[in-house]
Amino acid sequence: MTRARGFTMIELIAVMILIGVLAAFALPRLVDRNGSATLVFGDQVASSLRLAQKSATARRRVVCAQVAADAVVLRLAAAPGSAACGAVLAGVADDDYRSSSTGVTVGPVGTLYFQPDGTVTSDAAAATFAQVDLAVRADGQLVRTIRVVGSTGYVE
Repeated sequence: MTRARGFTMIELIAVMILIGVLAAFALPRLVDRNGSATLVFGDQVASSLRLAQKSATARRRVVCAQVAADAVVLRLAAAPGSAACGAVLAGVADDDYRSSSTGVTVGPVGTLYFQPDGTVTSDAAAATFAQVDLAVRADGQLVRTIRVVGSTGYVE
């Protein structure tokens, strides 16, 4: 007596149900590329601001973080004690912290001045501590808020 080879009906139905459940939960995440691009850009913005603070304290110079709608550009003061940020920060290109997806933005735009003592100010004279909440948005919807605490230099 020989046994027939193959799958039973119960096994086939179980596999079809499993595929259906995986498709229902995994497929929307794979298709929603703008959502992952927004998360990546939010992480890039936060890491660029942390790099600006660490670079300012390590080099004992002001580092300017120019926040645009789709990018953060870091510049270094040419000399200690100067607030004019014109020099390129070594190892950082202008496009390193740019959004790769249209519709993903950060704001408010402006310049943050990371001081050598670890604080963050909203002016070059280091007179006013910056207290900024940067909103990362995807197609106008708020996805993440990055807080910069000027008196401590903390970026969350």
